[in-house]
Amino acid sequence: MKQHLLNSMLAGAAMLLGAASATAAIPEHLYMVGEASPSLWHIDIAQEMTNEGEGVFSYRGTLYKQNIQFIDARSWDTGVRYVPEVSGWHLVEAHNATIVSGVGNENRFWVPENGTYEVKVYFGDDGASVMVTAQWVDEMPPMAIPLGAATGQWECQSVPYPYNIYPEEGTEDVFVWEGVVKPGAEGKHFKFISFPSNYWETWFYVPETTDNGVAKFVKIGDKLNVQRVWGTGGPNDTFWGFADEDCTPEKKIKVTLNLGDDTIEFAEASAGIEGVEAESTLKASFVGGDLVVENAGSAVAVYDIAGRKVAYSAAGTLTVPCLPKGVYVVKTADTAVKVLK
Repeated sequence: MKQHLLNSMLAGAAMLLGAASATAAIPEHLYMVGEASPSLWHIDIAQEMTNEGEGVFSYRGTLYKQNIQFIDARSWDTGVRYVPEVSGWHLVEAHNATIVSGVGNENRFWVPENGTYEVKVYFGDDGASVMVTAQWVDEMPPMAIPLGAATGQWECQSVPYPYNIYPEEGTEDVFVWEGVVKPGAEGKHFKFISFPSNYWETWFYVPETTDNGVAKFVKIGDKLNVQRVWGTGGPNDTFWGFADEDCTPEKKIKVTLNLGDDTIEFAEASAGIEGVEAESTLKASFVGGDLVVENAGSAVAVYDIAGRKVAYSAAGTLTVPCLPKGVYVVKTADTAVKVLK
């Protein structure tokens, strides 16, 4: 009965695939790619939707104000994309769109604003008809992303999701980044943005003043004011950094970005990590369907690709059962690893 009603709904909405029905089939997997998805255009970590069975796939999580496509494989060469017949169709109006399919089809949906969305894709008639529904349900979870020579990431619209930083436990606006600052212009400067997007559509968190028009030189122990710049509305291409004499190839720093009072503080990474043995190595893997985390040495959290925290433990070990298939980031105060189920 459920499949019969679904097929009737799909037929009534005239969501016929561009591909011939004789070759259509309901895919086993469905992913989201594009600047609007948590995985951006990185096809190898494309966000997988949940297969609910009977041709229904769902997703609830972060989407950015950008383009998005649906594809049935993590491969540009073989993946069939399901997209609107007319590129630019708003995702929240996707239920009215005619869906076409094909390998290499570059048409895209448009996500009209950042937020948390509920998205569903319905396949009927053995895959010969498709309908997409989407609605905005909440604000986007807060995050910050480091850019600059110290991170190796410069393009604000294409930073891979493992670089996303989420609020410290118990806060909504305190973000901690740890990294190595090396002597020379190629390794010591950094700034932050609020989320991955075009530079004119995201907040930049940058120094209030600079020493040379580009960088504000800081030292361990400094606590300075942060300037917020929206897009092109100010000096978004400025950075914090350490002078060469304050850098070493191995020097790791801890940067605390507090957006509650718009301050930034600099410390040595080891100062904030008590009880972590230098030899400890974070281990995370799926064992029998459970995510098993060992040897963390400190509090550990698990995030899905949409940035949602799915597990947390103050101990150095953690077992998380029943996670859906997808990519996860396991993070402690000083390291992070990516695991795939």
